[in-house]
Parts: sequence; C-alpha cells; structure tokens
Amino acid sequence: MLYGEIPPTLGNCTSLETLGLAYCRLNGTIPPQLGNLRQLKLLTFQNNSLSGPIPDQLAQCTRIQVISLNDNMLEGEIPSFIGEFSALKTLNLANNCLKGEIPADIGNVRSLNHLYLFGNRLTGNIPYELNQLSQLQILDASSNNLSGPMNISPDHLISLEFLVISSNFLQGEIPKDFCSRNSSLRNLFLAGNQLTGTINGLLSCTSLQSLDLSNNSLTGSIPHAIDQLTELVNLALHNNSLTGPIPHQIGNLTNLEILSLYHNHLTDSIPVEIGKLKRLALLFLYENQMSGTIPAELTNCTSLQEVDFFGNHFSGTIPDQIGNLKNLIVLQLRENDLSGPIPPSLGYCNSLQQLALADNSLTGSLPDTFGFLTELNLITLYNNSLAGDLPRSLLGLKNLSIINLSHNKFSGTVEPLTGSDLLTVFDLTNNSFSGQIPLELFKSRNLTRIRLGHNQLTGPIPSQVGLLHQLVSLDLSDNDLTGEMPLSLSNCKGLTHLLLNGNRLSGYIPSWVFRDLVSLGELDLSSNNFSGDIPKEIGNCSALIKLSLYNNKLTGPIPVEIRKLTLLNVLNLQKNKLSGPVPPEIQQCKKLYELRLSENLLTGPIPSELSSLTELQVILDLSYNDLSGQIPDTLGNLLKLERLNLSFNQLQGALPDSLVRLTSLHRLNLSSNLLQGEIPLALSSFPQNSFSGNNLCGVPMGPCSDPPVSKGKHLSKAEVEGIIVAIVLVSAIVCVALMYIMARIWSNWREVSVSTSDCEESNSKRWVGNGDKIQASKYRKLGPTSTRVGSSEEKHSWGSDTSVLRMKNDAAC
Repeated sequence: MLYGEIPPTLGNCTSLETLGLAYCRLNGTIPPQLGNLRQLKLLTFQNNSLSGPIPDQLAQCTRIQVISLNDNMLEGEIPSFIGEFSALKTLNLANNCLKGEIPADIGNVRSLNHLYLFGNRLTGNIPYELNQLSQLQILDASSNNLSGPMNISPDHLISLEFLVISSNFLQGEIPKDFCSRNSSLRNLFLAGNQLTGTINGLLSCTSLQSLDLSNNSLTGSIPHAIDQLTELVNLALHNNSLTGPIPHQIGNLTNLEILSLYHNHLTDSIPVEIGKLKRLALLFLYENQMSGTIPAELTNCTSLQEVDFFGNHFSGTIPDQIGNLKNLIVLQLRENDLSGPIPPSLGYCNSLQQLALADNSLTGSLPDTFGFLTELNLITLYNNSLAGDLPRSLLGLKNLSIINLSHNKFSGTVEPLTGSDLLTVFDLTNNSFSGQIPLELFKSRNLTRIRLGHNQLTGPIPSQVGLLHQLVSLDLSDNDLTGEMPLSLSNCKGLTHLLLNGNRLSGYIPSWVFRDLVSLGELDLSSNNFSGDIPKEIGNCSALIKLSLYNNKLTGPIPVEIRKLTLLNVLNLQKNKLSGPVPPEIQQCKKLYELRLSENLLTGPIPSELSSLTELQVILDLSYNDLSGQIPDTLGNLLKLERLNLSFNQLQGALPDSLVRLTSLHRLNLSSNLLQGEIPLALSSFPQNSFSGNNLCGVPMGPCSDPPVSKGKHLSKAEVEGIIVAIVLVSAIVCVALMYIMARIWSNWREVSVSTSDCEESNSKRWVGNGDKIQASKYRKLGPTSTRVGSSEEKHSWGSDTSVLRMKNDAAC
C-alpha cells in the first residue's frame, strides 16, 4: 500500500489516461502539476487523507470523465471550472470539508450521470441550473448546510433515479406535480429538513420505490390516493405532524416492506386492510394517538420482523393468532391499554428476540409456551396485573439478557435460573414472591442489576452476591431479610445503588461499605435494626447523592466527615438515637435539597451555617430533638425551602424577622418549644398548630396584651439563670438581716424590762452590800461600746436609744 505525498513528477506522464491511487495512505495536497495530464480520463484518489484545495490547474484536464476525490479532507470551494468538463460522467466529492455554494456551472456538464456532494459543508441554495443535467441519474447532496427551496425538478431531470438531499435546511412546500408521467425517480430522500405542507405533490411520482420524508414539519393527513404509488417498498413519514387515520388504501401497496409512521399525531385504528401487506417486514406506529384493537388481520403479514406500537391507546387483547408471525424478532406493545391474558400462541414466534408488553393491563399467568422462545434475550412485562408462578421454562432460556417482570402480582418462590449466562438485568420488584433468594441467581456473573424489592423474601442476603463483580444496582428493599450485611458485598466495587431498606437486618453498619463501595450514589439502609455509630469512613463515598439511614438504632454523633459528601442531595438520619450537636460542617453539602434529622437526641443550637444550604427545597426537619438557643436569623437565606419543622425542641426567644423571606414555604411547624413574642405578620397565614405550645402571640394565636418583646438583644439561657440565682441570693441576705434586726430589738426590750424590776428591788434593799454595783453592770451592757452590730452608725443609734431608756429607768428609781 502506498503512503506519503503524491509526487509532483507524475505531472510529467503527459500521456497518462488513468490515475488511480484510491484506498492508500496518501496525505498532503494534490500536486498542481497534475494539470499537465491533458489526456487524463479517470482520476481516483478516494479514501486517503489528502487536504488542501482542488488545484485550479486541473482545469486543463478537459477530457476527464471520472473524478473521484471522496473521503479525504479536501478544503476550499468546488471549482467552477468543472463546468467546462464536457465529457465528465461521474463527479464524487463526498465526505470532505468543502464549503461555499454549489457552482451553477456544473449545470453545463450535460454528460454528467452521477453527482455525489454529500458530507461536506456546502451552503446556499441548490442552483436551479442543475435541472439542465438531463442525463443525471444520481444526485446526492445530503448532510450539508444547504437551504432555501427545493429547486430540483424530476420533471426536467427525466433520467434521475436517486435524489438524496436529506439532512440539510431546505424549506418550503413540496411542489405540486413534483414528477411527470415519464419520471424515472425511484428513490426520494428528503429527510431531516424543514419542509412544510402536505405530501400530496408526490402522488405523481408513480415510479417511486423508496420515499423518506421523515424529520420534517409536514402536516395534513396521509392521502387516500397513496395507493397510486404502487411500486413503494419503503415509506418513511415519521417525526412529522401528520394527523388523521391511516387510510385503508394503504393495503393496496402490496410491495411495501417498511412502513414507518411513528411520532406523528395519527388517530383512529389500524385498518384491517393492512393484512394484505404480505411483504411487510417493519411496522413502526409508535408515539401516535391511535386507538382501537390490534386487528387479527395483522397476523397475516407473515413477513413481519419488527412491530412497534409503543405509546398509543390500543385496547382489547393481543390477537390469538400472533403465533403466525414466525419471523417476528421484535414485538413492542408497551404503554397501551391492552388487557386480557397473553395468548399462548406467542410462544410459537420462534424468532422472537425482544418482547415488551409493559405498562398495560394484562392479566392471567405467563404461558408455558414461553419456553419455546429460545432466541429471546429481552422480556419486559412490568406494570401489568399478571399473576401466578413463573414458568420454569422461561427461566431456563439460554439467551436471556434482561428480565423485568416488576410491578405485577406474581407469587411463589423465585425459581432458580438454570439457563442464561448472559443475564444482565433481573427485576422482580413489587410482586408477592416468597422464600429465600436462590443461590443459582449468582451464577450469572454478568449481572449488573438485581431488583427484588417489595416482595416477601426471607432469610439472609447470600454471601455469593460478592461473586457479581459487574453489579451496579442491588435492590432488596421491603422484604423480610435478616442477619448482617455480608462482607463479600465489598467485592462489588462498581455498586452505585444499594437499597436494603425495610428489612430486619441487624448489627453495625460495617465500615467497609464506605471504604470499598466508593462509587455508591444511593445508599438506603433505613427501617432496619442497625445499631452503633455511623462509620467515619462515610466521607470516602464522595459520589453519594442519596443517603438514608432512617429508623434504625444508631447512636453517637453525626460524623463531621459528612462534609466530604459534596454531591449529596438527600440526607435522612431521622428516627435514631443520634446525639451531640448538628455538625456545622454539613454546610459543605451545598447540593442538599432534603435534610431530615428529626427524632434523635441532638443537642445544642441550630448552627447558623445551615444557611449555606441554599438548595434546600423539599424539607428541613430538626423536630423531636433537644435543640436549644434561638432560631438563627440566617435561616431566612433558605429561599427555596418548602417545609420547615423545628417542633418539639427547647428553642427560645422571638421568631426572627428573616423567616418572612421564605416565600416558598408552604408548611411550617415551630410548635412545642419555648418561643415567645409576636408572630411576624407574613407568617400569619399558617395554622395555629404551627405555633402552639409556645408563648407566642399575634395572628393566628391570641392577641398580644403587652408590647411586643424587643427583638433586639435577647438574653441567653445562661444569663437568665444567672439573674435568677442573684435575685435568690440577695433575697436570702435581706431576709437574714431582717431576722437579725428583729432578734436584737426583742433582746433589748427584754433587758429593759429586767432592769426595771431590779431597780424596784434595790429600793427595798437599798442597804444591801453591792446591789448598786450589780445594777450598774447590767446597764453597761446596753452602752455603745459593748453592743455588737454591723456598722458604727447603728452602734451610735443603739447607744442613744439605750441611754434614754437608762435615764427613764433611773428616774423611775
């Protein structure tokens, strides 16, 4: 194989008529010296890596008949001198990087048979001069950037058989009487443009075999006269805006092999005349608005290989004669209104590879004949009302790759899988299966998804699950599984979804979950019997989007390592026995839109850092804890929040005015706290039970009797307690002092009374030896120097009072 650049010395071979260097490894540019090859008739450089422009010197090769430069990297514009090549029959410039407009001069090359310009960057309108190419048989200008009307007229191009202008930007309507009676046009491909109007103008193209008008903006209905196109083999009108029914005349197109009408607005039922199309292989009617029953006559189309009616409103039963379609490979009837049982004859469609009957109202059990579908690799029957046991013959099929029977009423045990080693998806979610998970399931080593949630399965999680190294999703939720998480699960390092919630699993949450399963995006272990602390290794799972450990027996603090879960959307730790504060580090989880920490033993204040979680929307729930302090004013920054629950805590103080900024809030619960003061008017639309169990006033609670509590500086709990202690101490001191004073007064009064009686006694015994001396010593006890009181002023006061009393007593004597 040749490689490198084309040597310019080839231009010296002036007698050369054929230069073929196709499918080599040539690069560089086309040498201008090749213009010296005046006798050249055939130039083929296709499938190389040539670049640069087409050299002007080639204009001297006037005898050339074939130019094939396709599948290179040529640049620049198509040279207009090509219009001077009067002998040119084939021009192939496809799949390059050519730009600019198609030169009108090409219309001068009346000998041209084949013109290939597809896969470039050509712009502008299609030149009308191309209609002069009366010998042109093939014109392919698809996959460019051409615009404007469709200027090509097969009425003039009487030899044209293939017209391909797909994947451009052509606009306008298809001209009326697009073809003449003597038109040779057999294949018309105008898909992927911006054409409007109806398709009626093409009914004159009676020689058409393939018609593709898909991916445009065509309107109107499929004309009844469609049967004028009796030669049609391929009819593709999908991805338009066609309306109305499929005309029964479609049955007259007996050569039809492909009928693609999907993604329109077609209505009514499938005409029974479709049963005449014995050659029909592909029938695509999906994503329309069709209704009625699937006609039994359809089963006469025994060449059918693919049938796709997804997303319509077909009702009734699947025809019993469906088994006549021996060549059927794909049967897609999902999202309709079909009812009744699956006909047993379906098992006789021996070539069937994909069966999709999901999202209907089918009933009954699966027929045993499914065991004959030996080629079946996909079966999706979810969202029906199918019941009974699974036939063992189905689970023995060796080519099965995807089984989705979820959301039905199947029961019995999960039968062992004895067939396929190719199984990747096994989904029996939301049925009534019981018994243990069969160990045979884990022999299918290519499994990526196992979904057995919402059944009645019992026993432990088999340790064999660790053999599934390709496993991405494991859903065993809402069963009755017991035991601990098997260590072998740590081998499934590609797990992104692990759902074990709603079982009776116990033990600690193992640290290896967060150490080895670092690809986890969703982890749900809620509603089990897990205990102990949340492992600190949780920070390793930086891909977590949803973490739910709700309703377990977890203890200890919320680990600060949770800050590393920066992609987290949902965090649900409620209904455990977690203690300690709400970690301020949670502010690093900037993408949280749902945060539930209720029904724990959390203490301390609500961290103001929660205001950084500006994406919080669904709920912030901190209720049923022992949180204290005031509601942070910064919570007003959570502008997207819809539900806020802080009830049943020890929160105090007034409601911050910033809460009025939560305009998205439609549920609020602040009940059963120690809050006080007036409710901001903007929150008055919430019911009374949002504020009950506090000391709040204002609408919707009772009116405020006192002026509103100042919302300036509020005393903390410690400050309030300090004031109370001080008041008690001062009161105690005052009481003690008063008691002491009263005691002194009573003592003085008693001594005065005693002195008076003593004086009377001394008068009667005046002459007794030392009676006066004794009396004087008693009086001196009341003197200023002997009396013990707290201050000098009090001493002098007591001294003067006692002196007066003594004088009166002396006088009395």
